[in-house]
Amino acid sequence: MNIRNMLCQITVWFLVSLLLSTGNVQAQEKEMLAEMWQMTPKAGMNQAFENNFKAHIEHRQKLGDPRQWHVYTPVLGDELNKYLIRSCCFEWKEMDSYQQWVKEKDPMTHWNKNVDDKVAHYGHYLAVMDMANSHWPDGVTANYVGVTYYMIKPGHGSEVKAAVKIISDVAKAHNWPYHWSWSYTVSGEPGMHLAIPFENYAGMAPPEQKFNALMVKHLGGEDKAKAFWQTWASHFDKTSYNIYYHNKALSVYHKK
Repeated sequence: MNIRNMLCQITVWFLVSLLLSTGNVQAQEKEMLAEMWQMTPKAGMNQAFENNFKAHIEHRQKLGDPRQWHVYTPVLGDELNKYLIRSCCFEWKEMDSYQQWVKEKDPMTHWNKNVDDKVAHYGHYLAVMDMANSHWPDGVTANYVGVTYYMIKPGHGSEVKAAVKIISDVAKAHNWPYHWSWSYTVSGEPGMHLAIPFENYAGMAPPEQKFNALMVKHLGGEDKAKAFWQTWASHFDKTSYNIYYHNKALSVYHKK
């Protein structure tokens, strides 16, 4: 079993692929959040949206935006005109302080005048990051992020989190050569995301070392490993996977 299939396509034997997360993901006690806006430009206005969005980024940087926002676009599927704008990682109270910054600096006046009329649809989401079971240290770069979404069955949340810990502990103990992050949805249907960064498509190829061999060793036999993946799959109503391109030209970075 390879890591991309292990951590990204859920079947009896396979599991793979973090939102969208390029923030610093390290173990810590406080509950940390990620915030994401999803935007779909009006038909035929993608280029105009990008041009004006980039101008808005420059405006926010001049205002001293305290957050970094990373922009992603889907690579696969039939809805390729979406833009995911994501920031991570911060405490709940920082939602209040950021809203206060927005109120004082008023970046939205510039947005409403220059970008809003080019947007057909908005979506707004929060996620709770599982910092303890993620492995995304400082300095990790990614041109692409593979993201698996898992719709968790009602009542299965604690079992899922226990299994996530086992998977992550095995990967960490054996120095699995990938980075990853787990997160849980705040609104809507109960769900979980797993994100894995890649520098290029070559990095998505199955590795020589099979992750399931590590699970067999950890759990004490092939039958036990198979039972683990069967139970894992039973926790979800559905799963889906996509690859997202990290559009660094449209992302908001802190100027050094």
